[in-house]
Amino acid sequence: MRKQLVRLIELQKIESAAGRIHAKRKNLPVQMKILEEEFNLFCEFAETQREQMESVRKRRQEKDTQLQAGQETLKRTRERLFEVKKNKEYQSMLKEIEIFEGKNSRTEDEVIFLLDELEHLETALKAKEEERDIKRRRYEEERKKIEEEMNSLAGELDACVRKREELKKEIPAEVLRKYELIKGAGRGVAVVAVWKEVCDGCHMSVPPQLYNELQKTTALITCPNCNRIIYWENRNI
Repeated sequence: MRKQLVRLIELQKIESAAGRIHAKRKNLPVQMKILEEEFNLFCEFAETQREQMESVRKRRQEKDTQLQAGQETLKRTRERLFEVKKNKEYQSMLKEIEIFEGKNSRTEDEVIFLLDELEHLETALKAKEEERDIKRRRYEEERKKIEEEMNSLAGELDACVRKREELKKEIPAEVLRKYELIKGAGRGVAVVAVWKEVCDGCHMSVPPQLYNELQKTTALITCPNCNRIIYWENRNI
């Protein structure tokens, strides 16, 4: 029976390890998705800045065209001024020239403002693109690391499954059936150690007499509290 207990302990360790590997494999795609979402979000923000810069550039070009047209109109109006003979018409054209000059001056101010804003946006976008390149390299490195870990875990899990199946063949059917029943009721854990009269499964104290018996017997004993198979583990070694 001692041999069967040793095999059950080993089986439990293998299945617990497989459970941890499976949980980690399940979490890695989540990490991958979060990593991808964070990188895409940053890229979207950088693209929004680019679109904003292009919008300002377009507005500046429109204002340049508007200013050029205004200056041409002002030039023609000034040239016509010399052809005017009547004082009333002369005064009217001077007022018109003053209006054109005011419009052109405001347009010039807008062009200067847009040039300053464009320069600021270009500088900010360049810094953001440099940061994006750094983040892309980190993203690709992290993605590769996660993919390699997923492949590694897949190999470890396959090894656990093979070892588990081989071990099950060495355990009598009735013992294995009892193990599976207890495992189903014990949240996947059927065999646990006891040390200093405390069960690792339920963290409850076992009777002193039972604890003493555990250190001597080779029989399969269950915890009176959680009904898992228990064994004594000397942790002083």
